[in-house]
Amino acid sequence: MRSIDKTLLEQMHISDVEIERRKEILRLSDDDLTDLANLHPLINRHIDTIVEEFYARQTEIDEINLLIGDSETLQRLRSAQRQYVLDIFAGPYDAGYVNSRLRIGLVHKRIGVEPKLFLAAMCTLKEILFRILDENLEAADETQRFKSILDKLLHFDITLVFDTYIDTLLNEVHIARSRMEQYARNLEEKTKELAAYAEKDALTGLYNQRGMAAALHREILLTERRQSRLCVIYCDIDDFKKINDNYGHHKGDEVLVAVAGLLHDCMRQSDICCRAGGDEFCCILPDCDERGASMMSHRVENAFTSRYPDFSLSTGVAEFNGQHSTTAGELVRAADEMMYRNKQQRKQPSSLDQADADTAESDTDANTAAAEAHQSSSQPD
Repeated sequence: MRSIDKTLLEQMHISDVEIERRKEILRLSDDDLTDLANLHPLINRHIDTIVEEFYARQTEIDEINLLIGDSETLQRLRSAQRQYVLDIFAGPYDAGYVNSRLRIGLVHKRIGVEPKLFLAAMCTLKEILFRILDENLEAADETQRFKSILDKLLHFDITLVFDTYIDTLLNEVHIARSRMEQYARNLEEKTKELAAYAEKDALTGLYNQRGMAAALHREILLTERRQSRLCVIYCDIDDFKKINDNYGHHKGDEVLVAVAGLLHDCMRQSDICCRAGGDEFCCILPDCDERGASMMSHRVENAFTSRYPDFSLSTGVAEFNGQHSTTAGELVRAADEMMYRNKQQRKQPSSLDQADADTAESDTDANTAAAEAHQSSSQPD
């Protein structure tokens, strides 16, 4: 159940038994309270004087003036104070009375009345009430007894108001702690996200250089321990600068994302795909030999060419057999060098194409020589 669905008594777990216990602690008997209630007609006759003097003295305090703020608020406060004083001498002093006192504490806390100001106000009210009793009761002993009862009841009210102050503060602390805990959880999640992004490439979602280095180092150690095999495939988009220059960077980004998707599709679930930087990609293949890695690299090349017939992709493979020591950097360089050699071979024309080119060049040279000879013979002496 929400707090707004409960009374202040229920929220603060103040039962009838607790109310009676508080009266007992203050030695405030039912007979005393009944006698105090008999003064209600007297107080009712002087209520306007009591309220008028109370606020005349209260408004002499700068902090109180600042809290009240305007005449309409002051009028409302006068009306509330009038009812509060009458209730002191009205009874019954039961759960309803206690709940109203708790509410006074809640209102004072909400509008920012500090405990020192509230206590000062209660002292002022007690002085005024004591004076009214002194001026209107004849028997000194009887007057002193009523003062004692009134003093105890005002202390009873003060304890209730301060209970509300304390409970409100505890709730504020609880809410602040809950918010702080939630903030800490959010910060932890955000930190994890940032850590993940620190190892992931923002464009492709693949591991970046940092993530690749950590993953490859880990897989090398596992390969050495298992005495198995590990391969690295290095990929590079041919003439990627021309793609950006001729088609725009948006197209270039599209191609990079497409390569990332093709790598995921062509590789095994256990393989680790990375963006090594720029238009270069790297795939880490645990428990795979060079032959299997070469087949996968050709599959990637063919898939890329099928999607982008006007573009091409070069790949290189390096294998680590777990027998000799190596580093992540050495393994990546070996695959990169193999990729570079494959790229250069693709750029070189075939032997047949080269022969045709040589023949065409010879024919061109012969035709040029013949033309020059004909031009020379046709000139007059």
